This record gives sequence, structure tokens and C-alpha cells, in this order.
Amino acid sequence: MRNLNKILIVCVAGYFMASCNDDFLETTPLDQIAEANVWGSDKLAEAAVLDLYQGTWAGTLTREETTDAFTDQAVFTHPGRGVDGYTEGKMNPAGNYMDMQWFSWDRLYPFIRGANIAIQRLEANEAGFDGAFVDQLLGESYFMRGYFYAQLMRQFGGVPLLLEPLTLESEANNPRATFEATVNQIISDLDKSILLLEDAPASKSRAHKLTALAMKSRVLTHAASDLYEPSKASAVATISSYGNRELIGYTGGDQSQRWQAAAAASKALLDATTGYKLDLAAPASTEEAQANYEAIWQEGDLNQDFIWGRLIEEFGFSSRTYPGGSGWSQGPGMVALYHGPNGYHEWAGTTPTEALVSKYSMADGTEFDWNNPDHAADPYANREARLYASILYDGAPWKERTDDVVKFDKFNEIQSGFYTLADGTIINGVDTRQGPIEDWNGSRTGYYFKKFADPSIPASWPNNLQKIDAPYVRYSEILLNYVEANINTGDEAEAITWLNKLRFRNGLPEVTASGGDLLELYKRERDKELVNEDARLFDMKRWLEGPQSLNQQVQQVLVQGKQKAGTTFTDYRRDTDMFDYTYTPTNIVFENRIWQDHVYFMPIDQDEIDKDPSLVQNPGY
Repeated sequence: MRNLNKILIVCVAGYFMASCNDDFLETTPLDQIAEANVWGSDKLAEAAVLDLYQGTWAGTLTREETTDAFTDQAVFTHPGRGVDGYTEGKMNPAGNYMDMQWFSWDRLYPFIRGANIAIQRLEANEAGFDGAFVDQLLGESYFMRGYFYAQLMRQFGGVPLLLEPLTLESEANNPRATFEATVNQIISDLDKSILLLEDAPASKSRAHKLTALAMKSRVLTHAASDLYEPSKASAVATISSYGNRELIGYTGGDQSQRWQAAAAASKALLDATTGYKLDLAAPASTEEAQANYEAIWQEGDLNQDFIWGRLIEEFGFSSRTYPGGSGWSQGPGMVALYHGPNGYHEWAGTTPTEALVSKYSMADGTEFDWNNPDHAADPYANREARLYASILYDGAPWKERTDDVVKFDKFNEIQSGFYTLADGTIINGVDTRQGPIEDWNGSRTGYYFKKFADPSIPASWPNNLQKIDAPYVRYSEILLNYVEANINTGDEAEAITWLNKLRFRNGLPEVTASGGDLLELYKRERDKELVNEDARLFDMKRWLEGPQSLNQQVQQVLVQGKQKAGTTFTDYRRDTDMFDYTYTPTNIVFENRIWQDHVYFMPIDQDEIDKDPSLVQNPGY
């Protein structure tokens, strides 16, 4: 089986560069260090464990295509990258879809092998390392193995559970474990890591007890969801007709008990630490709420909400799960370039859809509605704070333009509309696909992502790489997990108490909904809070919302301004005293979005099945 049988060494050379002394470098080539030498040196042993973190990379901050582009919330601007494998249901075992390396079968199993070697060697501890040192490295190794299996579980369901390092002599007979066995193994690894990391130093980049508690909450929340519950998933044709249901979900047991386990795991994390500005007695003002949300991602690991992620100052920009590495591609350093406006010489890789923007409520908590004349006349006025913190829209203030663009925009405002002057001249906004600056990089929806783009870094590539840390898991996600578990176990009062904490921080009023309305409000709250954090793709699947998400075409909002009679025009900026504006939601002909049920699970590459016929393919492929 490719990548399960043939990788025989732990690839730690990158960390050896920082760990080995000069004498060692002179006598032993870094790529030829014997495994026994690795586990006989405390520095090399730690380097081997640290190398496991290179399998995480930075998720949604890694590349132009984010996982939100596979959902209703965003669209990828540039065709031909395989995104339509998801959005048009074209993916198949031949690999006709974009591979997300940080969730990928062939890229993660080598790291699982590395974790297995570390566990084996550290438990033997033939070098006699200090007990506390071994506990920390062993705890990290168990955590990372559980984390990698959790990434695979969310993609494929049950997967081969390799708990010992394979050799060339190992037979290619590694069948998939059941979904239940896969989840149980992940939880076992995380439970071991929680105990072993009890006294490990707190860290935002390396696993410790809080990290493992948070990951346990995520795994059990996913496992309790409807996609894996036989009575709910049977409504999906490809699942109900699948002959190996045990590979993709539970075949028995009580879903309510699984939700209770998820609630307990989430509460354990919530009680073990504190969140960021979750003690407000009333909603923050819109200005305060915007600052609160922006601080969470702009401050990175310095913010209390950040539990674990990729710290640019510690791990840098490169990773072996992303082939660009530290060459021309700089991962999180390029987030603004990847997704920003073409009028800033940026690429508009993944951009928000109107479906996402419509999820943001009004400032008073009522839903935004295009059928409301007041809303439609000025759709970006009086909205909730997270809209202003996350999305760039026509007229939104942004950073300084480069010298060659100032002549088109002297006011540093997004121009994603079309403006007709009194003499009939039409100005195409500088950030449109019809604008004067790199029009091929213009947004197709009229929106851009502001979230994770550093507003202090000028629009200049490649001289200014931003350094915003990439979160893998936040306190807010675990809070939301706890809310969801309590809704599903019938404790609405507890769910509302914790949901209000989040809403008050974000400037929204307390919750009054109940029943199905409460669940719907919670889901959309989660969509907005975790936008572009690798959440919506897996949430829409586990909630069985695939059709709701993708059986609709992408919409832009066509923004048109017409100069008022009797006004004098000099340089354009959004000005309601000078222009009358209309906003028209319009379908764009780009992707033929349609939901296909087989997309609930990823296909196993046919090459893998050819090498190991014991593997059973997922439903619909």
C-alpha cells in the first residue's frame, strides 16, 4: 500500500539543523542518521517529535483555495484547480478534485508512521531519558497520532488503524477499521495524551493538556452528528444503499449518549481555561464587538481564544504537507495576497458569496432580508460587527493603495461597483473584474475576505509577508460544540447561557429562540464565527446540509451608483450625497453548483485500492 509500507525513516532533517552540534554535522549526513542515534539523543528525539507538527500546516491559511470554497460560503475565483470536484460533485477515485494536503490520506500516513515510531521508542526509553521529558514527548506523539487520524476520519470515515510502524516486509493487507473503532482509537490516543501532558508547559504551538481536551471535544462532537447516526443518515440514498455502513458511521448505540459524551468533553475544556471577553453582562457596542473579533485573529497566540495553531515565529512558513514549502509559496504569510482585492495587486483566490454575507444579521439581531426595502436600499448599514470584521464590500475602508493605484482611489475604500457620472461616463470600480488593475484577479462576487489579512502590512509582494498565526482550534469552537451538544440533549437553558456569552462579545442580543429555531440560529452563529477556519465544509456534511449548501448558484451583488443631478464630481468615493446606489443580487454563471450525495465522504484513491484490495471504497464511487 503506497505510503503505508514504504516509508522507513523519520524525516527530521529540518529540525536537526537547529538541534545538532557542529561535530555531529561533520561526521553524519543529516539524511543518513540512523534511527538508533535519533532515539539515543534527547535533542534528536525531541526533533523527531517536533517534526510531526510539519504534518499540520496551516489549513485554510495555506493556499488560495480554502475549504469554504467547497460550500455555500465562498467561491474560488480561478477555474481549473479541481474545486468543482466538490461543488459540482465531479470527484472520483481517479483523483479529479483538489487535494487538501492537510487532510490527505497519502500525506498524513507518513506522519502517522512517525508518531508510531516515536511512541514505540519512547515507551521503551532505552536511552534512559528523564521521565518528565519522556512523558511530554510521548504525550505529544499520542496527540499527533490522534489528530492525524481525526483529520482522516472527517474525510473518509473508518480508516486503516496502523498502531505500529510498518516495514517493507509488512503485508499489504490493512483493511479499514469501522467508524466506531476509528473514533474509539482517536479518543484513546487523546486520553493518553491528556494524562501524559498534565504537567507539560503550556504552549500555543505544541500540544499540551488543553490542546488534547479541545481536540477530544471536536472529535466527539463530529461523531455524535447526524451524518454518522444510522436513523438520520438513512435519508441519504448513497448511504442507505451502501453495503458497509459500519465503515462510515455507527450501526447501533444511542445518539443522545454520544451527545452527552461530547458535552462532557467540551465542558472539560471550558472549565480548564477561560475564553476571551466572554464575561460581558450585555452586548458590546458594534465598535467594541468589531474590535473584539478582529483581536482574536490579529493577536494570534497572544489572544486567550487561541488554543493551538501554527505560530509563524516558532514554526515558520513551510511544511511538508504543502509542496510549495518555503520557496515561492509562503503559506500564511501570503493570505492577503491570496484572497485580497485586485486593486491592491492581490489575487482574489477565495471570495465570500452573497449567501455568506446574508447570514450576518442586523445589529439588533434580526435577520437581514433582501425583501425588506430598507435592508435592500443600504445592505451594509447597521449590520452585526462580524460582517465588518470579516468581509470587504463596496465602500468598506481598507489599507493604503500602492502608488500606481492612488489615481483611481484616493480614499482607501473598496470599489466593487460601477458608477455612472452625470455625463454618462461609467467608472468601473478598481476592485472589479472590469477595473483597470489586473482585472483577471477581480472578485466574481463583489466581496473579499478581510479576516486573517493584516491591515498594517502594505500591499507589496513579496517584500512584506504578514505574520498572523493560523488557528487550528479556538476556545470559541469548543464553546459552540458545548452549545450544540446541550441543544441535542435537551438542555436549552445551558445552551442559551453559553451562546449568549459569545453573542454578547459579538454585540448581539440574548437568545430568545427555542426548539428548531434555536438549532438553526446556533448553526448560523457557528458559520459566522468560524468562517474560513476549515469548519463549514465539515459542518455542512455532519449536519446533512449538503443540498442546502450547494444546490444553489453563486450570487454576486451588482452595485451601481448614479451621480445625482446638480452635484460636482472630482474623485470617486462612496458618497450617498452625490450618488444614488442600487444593489441587485444576481446569479453568476461560473460553477454549475449541484450537490451530489457521494460528496459526504471522500473517495479512496484507486491506486491505494489496487495496492491493497482489502480496502473497501466509500459509497457512490
